[in-house]
Order: sequence, then structure tokens, then C-alpha cells
Amino acid sequence: MPTKRVLCFFIFTFSAITVIAQNCNDLVGWMNLIKQEYPEATSLRYMNRAKVQKLATNYFSKAYFEPYRGKTYAQLSQKTLVKDFRKIQVCFAKGNHRNDPHYNWVFQNVIYNNYLAYGNPNFVNQIATVDAKRDQLEKELATISKNSVSKSELLQLKQRLTSEYALLLDSELKQASSEIDIAIAVKADTQLDEILTSVERLDTDKSSLVELSQLKEKGKQLLPQASRGKQTDFQSRLDAKATAVLKNAVDSDLSSVSQNLSIEIINQKVVNFKKDYSSFSRNSEVKKGEKTLIAIKENLVEAQMKSIESSIAQVDNDTFLSLKNKYASHLPAQSPQYQKLTRLLNSRKRELAEEQRLAQQQKKLDANKGRIAFLEDNGIDEGTMEFKTLGLNNAAFFDYIYRGHFENIELDVNSSHFLMILSGYLNTFGSLCPEQLPEDKVEIMTQECSRENVTTNGYGVEVDRYCIAWRTVGTGIFADPKLYAAKMRLVAKQDQNALRTVIDMYTNPNAMGNSVDQIHKAKALLNDWSNFFSFNPCDSKSIEQFGKNLLAFANQQEPIRLKGMSNYEKIKILGGPGGDQNYTKLLNDILQNQSKTWAMNKYVSNSISNVREIKSQDQTQTLSLNANYNFNGLLGKKTGAVTVKFKDGLPDCIYFSDFPENCKKPNGALVAKYVMGQYGI
Repeated sequence: MPTKRVLCFFIFTFSAITVIAQNCNDLVGWMNLIKQEYPEATSLRYMNRAKVQKLATNYFSKAYFEPYRGKTYAQLSQKTLVKDFRKIQVCFAKGNHRNDPHYNWVFQNVIYNNYLAYGNPNFVNQIATVDAKRDQLEKELATISKNSVSKSELLQLKQRLTSEYALLLDSELKQASSEIDIAIAVKADTQLDEILTSVERLDTDKSSLVELSQLKEKGKQLLPQASRGKQTDFQSRLDAKATAVLKNAVDSDLSSVSQNLSIEIINQKVVNFKKDYSSFSRNSEVKKGEKTLIAIKENLVEAQMKSIESSIAQVDNDTFLSLKNKYASHLPAQSPQYQKLTRLLNSRKRELAEEQRLAQQQKKLDANKGRIAFLEDNGIDEGTMEFKTLGLNNAAFFDYIYRGHFENIELDVNSSHFLMILSGYLNTFGSLCPEQLPEDKVEIMTQECSRENVTTNGYGVEVDRYCIAWRTVGTGIFADPKLYAAKMRLVAKQDQNALRTVIDMYTNPNAMGNSVDQIHKAKALLNDWSNFFSFNPCDSKSIEQFGKNLLAFANQQEPIRLKGMSNYEKIKILGGPGGDQNYTKLLNDILQNQSKTWAMNKYVSNSISNVREIKSQDQTQTLSLNANYNFNGLLGKKTGAVTVKFKDGLPDCIYFSDFPENCKKPNGALVAKYVMGQYGI
């Protein structure tokens, strides 16, 4: 009796273990659905609630739950579901599935949250809806291979998948889409076969090209839907027919082409040929035919090159484009004839631009005849005097002073900038030209600190020092007494307005920009004075003339005028050049020159990019140029923005993005180069 009980217990235990083991294997198979849908575990981390719910309803739908459990979810009682869930927990723990990111995720988010949802009618209804949608899709897919279903109906079904059957799993929709594509391909293959039948019935003369092109276009629309094999077959057979038709048609067209045609006629034949065969431009027979026509034109151009050169040399602006199209059109860029024509045409284009520039400038000079006559009649002859300013930052100002043409000077005599100019001249002349000073010369004086206030901390370490008393001392440099007196009068006047200047400096929203601008102007003047007396010798008559007029301007007196117009006034009158300009080169040269005055940053040569030209409303004049540039600063290589504004067609003000309100004048020599057309393309 005890033996029988032990045997019964053993049989029961073994059966229970076997059932649990079987259930565990089924559980793994059930959970594997998540790996099918989302192979990458990382894609599970940020899944939204709607996608999780979609997975859950599919997990518990008939198609996936019944193979695992043997019954649908709705057929299981509450008691059975509770027992099942306990077994699942045991299997999950025994199988150590927590360490698998897919199994752990599906257990926590799908099984744990939904297995005991028998009391939630919404969840049960959602499962029923998914089952119904799946049954409906299976019925639709069962009919797609029937002849009664058209291709357009198949395409509509494919479009409806993502909307009408969105509750089903993505893998199911993908599989359904593939089945529909196969059915569409069958119908597309049939349609392509019908097109091929029509293609192969065509004659091989040129009249078949229109119909062949139409059939090719129909096939092109069907090809993406057809099977790969049919795509290759269709293209091969279509190309073979096209080549036969095109060879016959091209040969027929070229047979009537003579080597002695005029260039106008051969141009028209090329145009007509391209138009007639546009649908088959990639075909080898068409390419060969076009190449033959172009070779004929190359020979014609080569034979007529001397007369063509003569025509180009005489062409004007009105007929330039038509002449260019006549001779250069259709020729390949690498052909010798095209390259020679391009050189001749570009040269003539530059000549025309120069002629236009000179004509425009002469027109402007004619409009200023009165001013030119006044300058020729008023003043003394310049004689042998020669005053050089080319390349100086303040070249125009220096030349206007020298010539006594104060009416052209925009600089205020009471400005700090003029005081810097006057002081710089006195110090430089006194240092470099002491022998030219008068006997009553005076020493240039300066202020130095005579007593300082020093502040220290508790350890005796200096933390601050500033001057509390000043004294006047000589510099050892001497100056003309009249010019020095004029300077001291301007200094005194500025000292009277010192408080107002300080208030303006601190209340001006662009105070920092103005301060930096003063530094740039001071550095530009240092560069000017270092070259000024190299250009103009100390004992020259021109320096004497300059000094006298500088004194007259400082004292606001009448100057000693020279006859003739200053080159810088003439530049303003002439305005900008005609034709296209290389604005990138112009901006590079302007910034290269202007950056010599920068205190910290260094401009990167040839770094101008993104040039934008702003023109007047009538498109006749350049108003401004905007561009980017690179510079090296304390924090390494940086990119800045610059705007050059134009006035009367000439570069007038340079504005940088860090101080967009500060106008910096471009170098006069560069403006002159621009006027003379040296930046023309």
C-alpha cells in the first residue's frame, strides 16, 4: 500500500513538472513575438503608450494567444487566468528571463499589466476588434490574385493598410504589403507585355518615333510596379527596338546634311535634331548623330576663323550675345574651336566694358565742365611740384590740403581726428626734417606725472597707483611756431569741451565702437606718417605748400589754391565702373588694407565668402556689398561679417558686425583702382 502511494505521488509530481516545463517553453515562444517586432532592444526604451497598447492587444489576440494557451483569452475563466499567471511568474523566474532585455520588457509592460485584465471590458473589446480586423484583412488578401481585382483596387488596398488596419502589428502589415506588391507586379507584367507587343509591331522609320516615345513613357510609369525580371526584359527589348528605329532615322536625317552648309543652318539642324530625338537623347545612335553634326560645325568654324575673328573684333554690346550664340553654341567646352572663341569673346567683352566705362566717365566729366573750368582758372600753377599720397589712409585729405581745395574736406577742424593729424605732422616733421624748421622754432611740450598716489594692502603690496599732479616738459622735438600755436589753440578749445566730450562718450550707445574707431584711426595715421616723408622729401616745394595750407585750414583762413582738379575729386565725379566686377577681390583688398589698423585681430587673407550685392531699385548702381570673412583673434580663428556701403557708385564706408555703426573709410588708392576698372571681370 505505501509503495502504491509513493508511486502515485511520483507519477503526479513528474506530470506536474512536465506540464510546467511545457508551459515555460510555450511562454518563451509567446514572448519571442517582441523580438520579431523590435529586434533592437534599444528601440523599446522610449516607446509611447499607444504603441505599448497596440502590442498588448495583439499579444492577447486570437492569432498569437491561442497557439500559446490553446484557447482564446475570452474563453479563460478568472480562476484559470490567475493560475496561468502564477505559472508564468514561476517560469519567468526559473528561466532567468529578467536578464533578457526583450523578455523583461514584455513581461513588465505587456504580460504583467494585462494578463489579469479580465475585469476590464475595454481591453477585451480591443482584443475582439483586432481579431475582427485580422479576419477582414485575411479575406481581402485571399482575393488579390483573382483576375476580377484590378490593379487600381490593389493599389487602393495597399494605401488603406496603414489607416484601416493600423491596429495590427507592423510585421503583419509589411507582409500584407509584400503580398499585394506581388499581385500588382503580376498585373504590371501583363501590361508591359502588351506594350512590348505594340513596340515590336512598329516600323523602323522615323515616323514611328512619336508612338515609340509614347509607349516608352507608358512603360516607364509601369516599371516600378513590375517584377525585376520583367523590368530587365522590357528595358532590353525596348532598347533593341529603339536602336533599330533610331539608327535608321538618324542615318536618314544625316544623309541630307552637307559639309558646306552655313553656320546658321547647321545650328538650326542641331536644334531640330535635339528636339526630334529628345526622348532618346541617351541612346548611342542619337549621341553619335549629334556628335556628327557638331563635328561639321567645328570644321565650319575652323575654316571661317579669320572672318569670325574680324566679326568679334567689330561686335558691339547690342549684337554681342547673338554673335556669341551663333559661333560658340553647341560646341563642346573641350574643343579647340570653342576655347579659341571663348578667349576672343572674353577679350572683346572686356574691351566693350572698358569702352562703356570710359564713355560713362566722359559723360560725367562733361556734366561737370563748370567745376573743371573753375579749378583751371583759379589758383596758381602747380609747376614742377609733385605731391604723392597714393596708398595712404588719409590720402584724399592730404591732397585736398595740399591743393587748397578745402571745400572738398568733410573733416571738422575742431575734431579730435584733425588734432591727431596736426600733432602727428608736427612730431614727424620735427623729427625727420629739423633743418627745414624756421629759426624761431619752438619745442613741442608734453605732460608727465610729477606725483603719484600709491595704495597698498595690509601686507604692503601695491594694489593701485594713479597720478595726482602733472608737469609740462619738453620732448626735444621742435616745430614751426605758427603751426604749434594753432595746435595749442585747438587743444585749449577741446579742453574747454572735455566734460561734454566725456558725457557724450558715456551716454552714446555706440561709445565702445567710437573708442575702438579712434584706436584704428590713430594706427592708420602712424602708418601714414611713416610713409609720408618717404614719398615727399622734407625740402620739397610740395611739403612747403602742404605746411602752409595745413596752417590755413587749422586757422580757418584762405588757402593757397593750386589750379587743376584733385585726382580724388575726379574719382568721386567718375563714379563706379561699368560691367561685371570681381567683388570678392575688391573686398579682400579693402579688408587686407583696413586690417593694418586693427589692434588685436588679424585678417585671414583671401577668406572672403558669401558675397551679396545690393543694387538700387533700377538695378543701375551698387548700394552695398555684404560678405563674411575669417580672422585670427585671442580665441583662435573666427568668422566675422562686413558691409561696404557705396556712395555715387563708389565704396564709401566699411562697417564690421562687432561695431555696425562705425564707418571706416576704404583706402583711396583701392577706390581709384575700382574706378579705373581694375576689378572688372
